[in-house]
Amino acid sequence: MEIKEIAIRFKALKQKSKNTFIQNLSSLLNQIESAVILEGPYRLVLDSNIIMRLESYRQGNVSEGLLSILLAFKLIKKLPFHFDLVVRPSVFYEYLRQKNLKSTHEHWVKFKELKNMIEEELGSKLFFDGIETYQGAEQYLQLIQDDAKKIKETLITYQNENWHINFVQLAGSGVAGLPITGTEFILVPPAFAADAIFNPLGLEYFDEAKSSEFFTQYILKYIIECENNDRNVIEKYNNEKVFLLTQILKLTPKGNLMGLADLDIYTNCNIHSQFSNQSHSRYAPASAALTIDGKLGRALRDSNSHHITSGEMICGPENKDDNNAKMEAFIEEHKRMRESEKRQRIAIETSRDFVKELLSSGNFSD
Repeated sequence: MEIKEIAIRFKALKQKSKNTFIQNLSSLLNQIESAVILEGPYRLVLDSNIIMRLESYRQGNVSEGLLSILLAFKLIKKLPFHFDLVVRPSVFYEYLRQKNLKSTHEHWVKFKELKNMIEEELGSKLFFDGIETYQGAEQYLQLIQDDAKKIKETLITYQNENWHINFVQLAGSGVAGLPITGTEFILVPPAFAADAIFNPLGLEYFDEAKSSEFFTQYILKYIIECENNDRNVIEKYNNEKVFLLTQILKLTPKGNLMGLADLDIYTNCNIHSQFSNQSHSRYAPASAALTIDGKLGRALRDSNSHHITSGEMICGPENKDDNNAKMEAFIEEHKRMRESEKRQRIAIETSRDFVKELLSSGNFSD
């Protein structure tokens, strides 16, 4: 769909849908601009809601979500950076309506169907992460199903748990806390208590360490909401109000698990951990999310912080060479940060010029 047709479709939208279109486009541009904080090559990981809009379009439905996606891809093609489109196994699982495959024929039909649809509508070649064969897809989908069962059982357990917590505990009990002056006790803030309570689920597909953030936030939420817990401690030590991750990965009122692909995308595509992974010239291709899910988009924005670190300097002439090496490494990291800022500045300027061009054309004016 060309820009003029996108504009015509935009003008036909009701005002509420126009507002959603603008919000979606702003979020998509932010995701693209944030991606180049990292060093390439760049993998643009499509969320399920992108694919759902394309499916709906194939059926004759044009939504504000679809229009924002198509317009964002016009910008992507203007950037001086190359992005490979990628579908993760969890997104393929949701495309299959959370079912596994029964045969090579079924895999090929669904695989080709998805590949053709995305490449034709978005105009870019599509790549897959390990599900391009029936054997690979079957293995990954089974792992996802197994993990989904563990996650669902865990969330149900959390719902039924008694979350009354004693924030004052004996020092040396294995829980982190703040010393209470003149006593053998410590004060355990709610977030510390949540970290201590969490037990790994034994996930095999999803990254156990990175996924833990979702489950510790659930525990923290239940601790905060428990009326029997000391409100003074909670008000003093808790800054979390939204519990956004619990709104992304959740059980529906009917008990169905939602947000598996979002969990996968968040843990693989957040800027903070990837920037750290690329430190000291480590080769780690950048995975950037593309989603119009408002909650996931916000969570990804919240994880955009990034910084560089240096090794600890040790006094003494015998440590001179080591200290010089650490300083040189820090200088290289500082250079990486400057290059990162330059790439992002290019992306932001290109994005602004693109939006100005759209507005000056008059095609998107009411």
